[in-house]
Amino acid sequence: MLRCGCNLCLPMIRPDDERTRQIAAAAAIVLGVGAVVSAILLLWPRIPGVFGEWLGLVAGVVTTPFFMEASFAVLGLSLVIALNQWRHKKAGDELVYLEQVEPEAGLPEHAAWAVFKEPPLHVEMPTALEQAEGALAIRDCATAGEILAGMTADELRQPATLAIRIELAKASGLHNLACTLEAELNAVQGKVGA
Repeated sequence: MLRCGCNLCLPMIRPDDERTRQIAAAAAIVLGVGAVVSAILLLWPRIPGVFGEWLGLVAGVVTTPFFMEASFAVLGLSLVIALNQWRHKKAGDELVYLEQVEPEAGLPEHAAWAVFKEPPLHVEMPTALEQAEGALAIRDCATAGEILAGMTADELRQPATLAIRIELAKASGLHNLACTLEAELNAVQGKVGA
């Protein structure tokens, strides 16, 4: 197996290995057909009954000029179709889904698309609260503050939003604001509990 210089890359298959497998498969098919035809030609007179007569008919067709070429052509075509069906079932469907990122995302062109065998899941746009939680989780306080600034006054008084605001105030070093928001959160939860 060939490897690149780093340990992260998966082992690659050499093209010679694939070609060797293809040649071996083709040789096995040709030798198998030759063995079957030779067996039919040698053994059909020794097999009694209808099966022996049927093999004699097949041997006659296979060895008759014009029919011999046609029978081998049909046999070869049948083998090619059978192998193609087997490889198609093994490899799976060729249909893929192409997911493309918006051009304003700032990604390089080769990274702006991805190919999936399964259909991609439907993605819903996250709410403003979920966006603020995500920004706070990655310690992007500026973005979290901008998202919270875009909320209405009623949304800012919700317990989940107050919890995010408290975390943001603590992460920003505004401990007095965090205490004020905690008192407001306790008041809101007290009203809900009553």
